[in-house]
Amino acid sequence: MQQIIQLRPEDDIATIRARIQAADLARIVLVVPRNCWALQSERGLQLLRRAADDSGAHVALVAHDERVREYAEEYGFPIFNSLAQAQRARWRMLPPLRATGLRLAPPPPTAPESTRPFAWASDWIREWRRALALLAGALLMLCLAAFFLVPTAQVRIVPAYLALTTTTDIVVDSSIGQINAETRAIPARRLLRDISGTAQLQTTTTKNIPNARATGTVIFTNLRAEETMIPPGAIVKTSAGVPIRFTTTTTTTVPAGIGSRAEAPVQAVDPGPSGNVKALAINVVEGSLALVVRVINTKPMVSGNLRAVKVVTADDKKKLEEQLLQQLKQQAPSLLRAMLKPGEFIPPDSVLVDVVDQQFDHAVDEPAEVLNLKMTASAFGLAVEQENVQALMSLILKRQMQTGYDLLPNGVRVEVLPGGKFQGIQLRQPIRAIGYTTPQLDAAKVARAVQGKSVDEAKQYLSNAVSLAQPPEIRVTPPGWLWMPWLAFRIAVFIEPQAAAP
Repeated sequence: MQQIIQLRPEDDIATIRARIQAADLARIVLVVPRNCWALQSERGLQLLRRAADDSGAHVALVAHDERVREYAEEYGFPIFNSLAQAQRARWRMLPPLRATGLRLAPPPPTAPESTRPFAWASDWIREWRRALALLAGALLMLCLAAFFLVPTAQVRIVPAYLALTTTTDIVVDSSIGQINAETRAIPARRLLRDISGTAQLQTTTTKNIPNARATGTVIFTNLRAEETMIPPGAIVKTSAGVPIRFTTTTTTTVPAGIGSRAEAPVQAVDPGPSGNVKALAINVVEGSLALVVRVINTKPMVSGNLRAVKVVTADDKKKLEEQLLQQLKQQAPSLLRAMLKPGEFIPPDSVLVDVVDQQFDHAVDEPAEVLNLKMTASAFGLAVEQENVQALMSLILKRQMQTGYDLLPNGVRVEVLPGGKFQGIQLRQPIRAIGYTTPQLDAAKVARAVQGKSVDEAKQYLSNAVSLAQPPEIRVTPPGWLWMPWLAFRIAVFIEPQAAAP
């Protein structure tokens, strides 16, 4: 276990020391921000090492400042580019680096001054040789130190992503409260709203219907001595087959005396050609008048006819009903979307419209040029949170990913496919998801792989070893230096994920 301590730029060495001594764990990772002046000097790192040794703790640093990194390495602190790298790595503090001095053997005993001819010259030459050797050794050490310690490098690589596609059915269930990865179910919220509309349809079916009534005259014969009055509306009819009825249209008086006659105008009760009857067909009087008069038509009844009109059919009603219902179904999603909360959407196949009431203004076979319909319905839908769909599909994609790959942040694209069907209160909805994955890379391993190589060789190695979205970028300090540092900790590796495709 490691304890993470996030430093602030204004922290002094006393504050840092106190935080180390107050730590609960023996392994501590200090996250050093830029411009943390307390650790930008050799003295600051020396005091930090002393604090670590006094408290018996192992301390590692996460820092990007070159001065901090240089002094930290000198005093044996493990140094990392990121907190994740520090948490994954196995590390321990090393003994501080110390300069190594040359110990010269004591000079051999010399003869007395009086017995050494030209002693002063030999001593002078030896001293010059010794000085030159020391100078050459110092220059060599300086060159080696410069070669190993002076250069630093920053490597930036952008691994190419790998697209992973899957299509599956998920269950949208309004009776659950959270995602169930095993059943691939996500919760939903029920939406309900009343909806109504009107529509009309031009009728096209033509039908002949009775138009004018047949008219003519009948003769009434008196059966008694007194005169008889025939009121308007008196009914007379035929006796053969289906009786055809006629009514008188005026008041008619039959003179007194048996056998007296009077002519009266009549018209058919029902319009149309059925009232056109031949002469002598009307011979029955209805009601009490049959006791006092007889009737006969001496001439045929004429002028009853048909006319062609447009009428309502059952197909017209069905067609208009389907049109208006489709119209309401098209309006329902927009009305339900007004009820959504931020981050929610409605699967199109979850929208249902149930008719509550409908009223036509004409019945079947009723003459009408235009048929009108008013319909009232109930619109239903399911509201789903986009995050829940993303989370579920991310879990499904992770199970299918190759080992050594991670999903990019916000790297899952979800598409709702047609074909959703209700099974009870659950909607089984097809979903297509595309996940963009990137390989897992260890910055420390990358640094070790390119240490000591020329810049061109390092670029070529990275391009061949890893599938990259763009050529690697390497910046070496001092400018113009053609080789990567020989020490891996002098190489800062930055791994940046490629942006997912839109």
